[in-house]
Amino acid sequence: MERLKVPHSRDPLPPVVTNTRMHSLPVDAPQTPEPKTTSGLASVLRTFGGRLRPGVPASSPSVAPVATHSSPGGSGLLQRRPSQAGDGAVKDFLGGPVNNDQLYLQLKAGQPLLSRVAAAEAFRHIVEDYSLSSIMGIWAAAKDLTDSQLPTDARRAGFDLLTACIKHSEPTPLERRQFFETISTPCHADDFHLQLNALVELTNRGKDLIAFETLIVPTLTKWLNLWFLESMRARQARKRDKSSSDISGEETNLASLFSFVTDVVKFNFKAFREEDVIQLLGEVLQVCKRTTSSTDIHDSIVFIDAVITYGYIPRSSLQACLEIFCGVYSRIKSFEQETWNAVGNLCKSHMAQNTIAVLLDILQAPSGQHDVNTNTVRGAVYLINKLLLANGDEGLPAVPFSTVMTSLQRSMAVDSARLELDITHAVCSIFSNDALVDVIVSEDWSVALDILVQCSRRTNETADGRPIDPRLSTANLPISRGGSKEDLRRMSTDLSQTLFQIITQLENLCSRSDFAQRDTVIDFFIRVHGHLPDSCAELVVNYYSEEHLCYPSNREWRTNSTHLVDVFLKNAARPAALRLQVVDEMKEVYQTIKDVCQPEVLNAFLLSILSDLSEEQNVQVLEALVGLAVGVAEDTDEQLFSTIIDLFLDCFAADQLTPLGSVAGSVSGQSALSYQASTAVTSQASNSPGNVVTKGLVQIFIRSINTSAEKAHRVYGELLRIAGSEACDADARLTAMKLLFRLRSDAGHAVLIVPSTGTQSLSAALGRTPESMAKLQAAEESSQGRRSVIEDRNSNRLSRSASVGGNQTFASRSVNRTGNAAGRSPKPQCNLWMCPDPAALPDTPPAEASPFLFSYADSRSDTSTEVRADQKKVLKMSVWLELIVSILQRGGDWETYSYVLVHLGSQLTNHSLFRGAIPCIKLLRNVVCEKIRASGFADPPSHSGLKKADVAVCLFHVLTMLASYHENFPKSEQDDIVRAFMLGIGSWDRTAKCCIHGLSICCHELPLSITKSLNNILQKMSQIITQSHVAVHVLEFLSGLARMPDVYVNFTEADYRTVFGVCFRYLQYVRDQRLPLAPSARASIVSSRFSGAIRDSIPPEAIPSPSAPDDLPQYVFALTYHVIIFWFMSLKLADRAKHISWITKNLVKIDAERDTIAEQSQVTIDMMQRVTYSDSDETSPNPHFASESDGPVLKKSWLFGQSIITIETATGTGLSQITKRQPSATTHSILKIETSPPPRHQIPSSSEPVPESNQNPRDEAPRVAVLPSHVLLQLMVPSNMMPESLRPIPLPEDDITNRTLSYFDLNSTVDGHKVGVIYIGEGQTTEQEILANVIGSSEYTAFVEGLGTLTKLKGAKFNTQGLDKVNNGDGEFTFCWRDRVTEIVFHVTTMMPTDRTNDPQCSGKKRHTGNDFVNIIFNDSGRPFRFDTFPSQFNYVNIVITPESRASFIAIRTRSYDEANRQFYRVQVMSKPGFPEISPAADTKIVSGKSLPVFVRLLALNASVFSLVWYNRDGGEHISSWRNRLREIERLRQKHAVVSAMPSPAFNSNYAMPGDRSSVATTTSVTSAMRDVMQRENLATRRASATTFLSEQSHRSSVVTSGVEVDSGYNEDGVVDAFDFSKWT
Repeated sequence: MERLKVPHSRDPLPPVVTNTRMHSLPVDAPQTPEPKTTSGLASVLRTFGGRLRPGVPASSPSVAPVATHSSPGGSGLLQRRPSQAGDGAVKDFLGGPVNNDQLYLQLKAGQPLLSRVAAAEAFRHIVEDYSLSSIMGIWAAAKDLTDSQLPTDARRAGFDLLTACIKHSEPTPLERRQFFETISTPCHADDFHLQLNALVELTNRGKDLIAFETLIVPTLTKWLNLWFLESMRARQARKRDKSSSDISGEETNLASLFSFVTDVVKFNFKAFREEDVIQLLGEVLQVCKRTTSSTDIHDSIVFIDAVITYGYIPRSSLQACLEIFCGVYSRIKSFEQETWNAVGNLCKSHMAQNTIAVLLDILQAPSGQHDVNTNTVRGAVYLINKLLLANGDEGLPAVPFSTVMTSLQRSMAVDSARLELDITHAVCSIFSNDALVDVIVSEDWSVALDILVQCSRRTNETADGRPIDPRLSTANLPISRGGSKEDLRRMSTDLSQTLFQIITQLENLCSRSDFAQRDTVIDFFIRVHGHLPDSCAELVVNYYSEEHLCYPSNREWRTNSTHLVDVFLKNAARPAALRLQVVDEMKEVYQTIKDVCQPEVLNAFLLSILSDLSEEQNVQVLEALVGLAVGVAEDTDEQLFSTIIDLFLDCFAADQLTPLGSVAGSVSGQSALSYQASTAVTSQASNSPGNVVTKGLVQIFIRSINTSAEKAHRVYGELLRIAGSEACDADARLTAMKLLFRLRSDAGHAVLIVPSTGTQSLSAALGRTPESMAKLQAAEESSQGRRSVIEDRNSNRLSRSASVGGNQTFASRSVNRTGNAAGRSPKPQCNLWMCPDPAALPDTPPAEASPFLFSYADSRSDTSTEVRADQKKVLKMSVWLELIVSILQRGGDWETYSYVLVHLGSQLTNHSLFRGAIPCIKLLRNVVCEKIRASGFADPPSHSGLKKADVAVCLFHVLTMLASYHENFPKSEQDDIVRAFMLGIGSWDRTAKCCIHGLSICCHELPLSITKSLNNILQKMSQIITQSHVAVHVLEFLSGLARMPDVYVNFTEADYRTVFGVCFRYLQYVRDQRLPLAPSARASIVSSRFSGAIRDSIPPEAIPSPSAPDDLPQYVFALTYHVIIFWFMSLKLADRAKHISWITKNLVKIDAERDTIAEQSQVTIDMMQRVTYSDSDETSPNPHFASESDGPVLKKSWLFGQSIITIETATGTGLSQITKRQPSATTHSILKIETSPPPRHQIPSSSEPVPESNQNPRDEAPRVAVLPSHVLLQLMVPSNMMPESLRPIPLPEDDITNRTLSYFDLNSTVDGHKVGVIYIGEGQTTEQEILANVIGSSEYTAFVEGLGTLTKLKGAKFNTQGLDKVNNGDGEFTFCWRDRVTEIVFHVTTMMPTDRTNDPQCSGKKRHTGNDFVNIIFNDSGRPFRFDTFPSQFNYVNIVITPESRASFIAIRTRSYDEANRQFYRVQVMSKPGFPEISPAADTKIVSGKSLPVFVRLLALNASVFSLVWYNRDGGEHISSWRNRLREIERLRQKHAVVSAMPSPAFNSNYAMPGDRSSVATTTSVTSAMRDVMQRENLATRRASATTFLSEQSHRSSVVTSGVEVDSGYNEDGVVDAFDFSKWT
């Protein structure tokens, strides 16, 4: 229908306004559409019917005008019959404008529609502006204009007029009913907003329903249904057309209708019947169920809340309403508050209990139904939880905790992760409420915790996102069956974090002492262990420990133990400290149950703990588990023991261990060696799992060695497999080797373990001590500094070359630098083993030998307990040696190879251990000799900082130990050993020293082989005399060799000259190095070798420090002369004169450049004069050489050359005793003058009367008088033929001279030494109990007897070195030893008296041994000797003798001397800290009992000589007895030469050697003719340092030393001729 247009009227009527615009919403109603809802919102509302559409906001006004959207064509959707108005009706109202009658007529039916519309518009204004008496007539005339068949403008005009009539005045009930009937009549859809607006006005916005109370509910219900359907269609059309237009008119109408209905309920609920409320609620609930718009949901909630607030919810509708509330609350978060307000209001009403009951029914519904709306249940969870949390506050009812938990548990019948997450949140909020917790603390929490346990199955990650170990996780349900991965991950994380919060809250509650639910909560913690924080896990473990839940006193102890082990111990994600705590707890449990439980129970208990041992990666935990297993293995049965060992071995890969039979590999083959850096661990702080297990095996072996042969034997085999496997971690192999190399056996072949190997010195050779490592690192840094400087210089040269050439690129220079850098050695890596290593063994080994394990099949137990034969086991030491041989041949890992090199020699000293492995000993000797001969060992790794020579040193040490097995080697193999040592003297740096020491041992043990190669040995030594560090060792070797005539029996004259030549060369070096090397001089050496930045980069510690010989060249000086003396005396008497000229010439020639003759040279020549033609020992004076008949005895003394001649003559007969006091000896001779009776015709001499006493009354013949001077003249040439300078100097005949000669005679003619001998008995450790010994073993006795000769002390005529020789206060006897040069008195403590009552500290013995520089310690204690056992300031050296195999005191006492000689002993020279190590036994040597006394005596003698030199290093040099006698003679000469006016003989003065700080000495000048009187003058000596001794650089000294000085006319040949007595004798 076309829109009608209203014509303009000529009457003064108000204009008719045609309202075709859309009515907008009130200002206070926001127009912004709601944003699109989420998929979650759509899903929940979809359950209420349809899909969500955007709608108006929730805050719509109570009455809102409705916008109009006309249908095309002007036809409405709703049709009604047209009203029939009479055309002749009379106007029935009064008032208004004058033309209202005309308008009224125009308004009536029958008039043109346009006129009627215009009249209606006019009447609307009249009604609004004027007060009319009645308006029902007007409305009656226009009533049909609202017909749906009329055009839009007509309908609008009709409804506008209707609204104006309603608003004009308060209508009567009848009128109201008429208006309502008109309004409730169906109209066009486009006019509903007008229709609703009229009803709003009629009801005064829902407040007044008079006259139609019973009619409005059906109308509103019908309208709600109608416009909800229209809204749904509009939304579907918009979605179908993909239109983005605003909210449709239908949706706006529905929203306005909801607002009006809510107002109606607010103000008129009491007027409604319950069925009306049910009807209206039913329609609203249907809207909620079917709608897809959040606006509809919001309006519905507001409506229901109004019903609750202003009325009540009928019981029949309660559940449906609550289901709606639950669904909305669970998913539409923006409506949570409105929903809760509604439910809260409901719970505050009389329906509170019903409401709670319904909510609980909703929760429990899933347990009995299959089709349950999950969202409804989730909402019920939220709502019931809020009621529970309210705890009766704010007028809300209290909800029973247990009832709620039971309902929640039943609700979980729904397989929904989201529901369980909501439940978890609910429980979390409950436990977070302290007030509520206090209320429910006494109730049953088990159901709530069961719920949480079930919920925890939905996630397998912790709160921080870490996955839970699948083996320990309880998660077995998917988190959800749908949703994106991100949603699933988020839900899992949310659940884990919520569980974490709950656990934390419960943990805090458990800390309360009065917490009644602790047991239940702890059980819950166990069940959700994967989600426990570490602190809570610790709480659980502590609880189990405090309550002793794992002990048999608890019925569930096995289950509880399993819980702790499976839940915490086997969870690698737990802190190590916590897991260790569990292990400790299990250890205590085991200690408790091991004696009360059946074996099968124990086994099951232990295996449950150790079953995952091979998978454990945490070293600390693995150590604890291994420790537990070790403790169990110690006292368990064989079956479980075997299982534990198998578990240990499972920790190694399948290919890491090889069978024992293949350990040695290709033992017989020779392969090239190569060393590899260890890849197992990089530092000592690291600890591989294999190493931990190996330590456990070592512990088991240590603990089983004295308890179970079977266990120890099994472990021994496994340790061999580990040590021999190159696939095992290096630290594990080393741990096995640390035990295997500490295995020893006693004299009965019983196996024992020593705590220390005594290899520190050899370890230092490979840089395995802190000090040696520091030196290597300093040297490496110095070397790198030098390389850097060189590279920088090369770079500068390259740069200069480039600047000149102009064509060199940067790339080429970079290549050069890269090449240089590639050649550098990497920095030293951390070593896997060091020495000392106090933690080498993980357990303290037993001190006693094993009664079960033996190294040889015929071993005998020394223990008092008898052991059956079937309880004994023999360890196959041959397999161990084969393994060592294999390692020496293959090389491999440097850490293990170096450990073998250092520790093998120490173990080889224990002959008893390898008695059953002699074939392997032979093989080992072959391999070592071949490696040395062919140099078949590789250089050490570059990172070690070592050289090939360092490896050679270790091999020679092994060979030295192998030499002690010489009885098992044929002669040819013994010769190979000697040749190997001889080869090492000059083949490598630093090997000469150890090879010389090895040859020293061979001199005693392999004398025939030494004799065979002695000539070549001497030649080798003569070639290395320029190496200063071997000077002492060469000389000590020669010194010892001189005392072994059977060894040098084949010496020729050339060999002797080689020995003397070596000595002369050493003397020459000492002379050349007489200037001290001050620090500045050392710096000059460095400066001479390095310069510039290189010198500056060298740290002070990198500058080589001098060795002991460098510090004390006096020792080399004295030792060299001793060697000359010893070897000269070793010459055959007939051959000595042949060497006099050559020796004298070299002694003089050495000093010729200094124009002096050394004192030691002078006394050496003096000695040669004395022994060249005689081997007679010293003579003694005869005080009764003359009888009274020989007449009175006159005595006179002269200084003659280097001697003092004293002649005692019986003047009657001329019988004389001539005493010649020389520097080297004093001789006494008897000279008798054979006189015949004079002829009778000879008259008596009257020149001098002869005393009467000289007359012989029986002799009638004339008497003859003889004076001492006569005797002297008879022995000399005529005075006219003797140079004045050589004439004797008479000494005054007075008391001073007599006393001087008496004091001179007190100077011994030999060098005296004192050496203590101490015996340590079995188990002795303290000084008091050691010194109290009065007897020793038979071996000790045999040794002491071999040291010297038993000598009686009382009345002794020699120097007893402090021992009492008057009253036997220090014993009746002692042992002494003496040759023609040296004398040793042994202070044997077992031979000294012991008085424990008056002298408990044995200070009488300590008075001697404490002042001895050198002590010999015979250690039978079975324990390592400590140097500080005997504290003393003067004990510099202890020579420790230890039997190679330990034996009990009783066993030793029963040995014969022959058995003692067949035993072997370890000999080591231990020096005081700071004392140089110069002895061949500074490293332990092994010596047979037969050679022991001689070898040790030689060590003691050399050590004593060196100690004397060392003791005098600060105050002056040590002066030997001979030199002291020479100086006494020279002092007499100085005193009496001037008085007598007699010249002194030439070459007769003192000489101060390098380092001599003695007083002023006299020098004598001699003319070439040797006739002039020698000029005497005092020459001040200057201090000379030792640092230049035998240096490679020759530093000439300007120091003038005292001695015999020769003038410029010095004739060397003449001086030699003067000293060469062989030419005229």
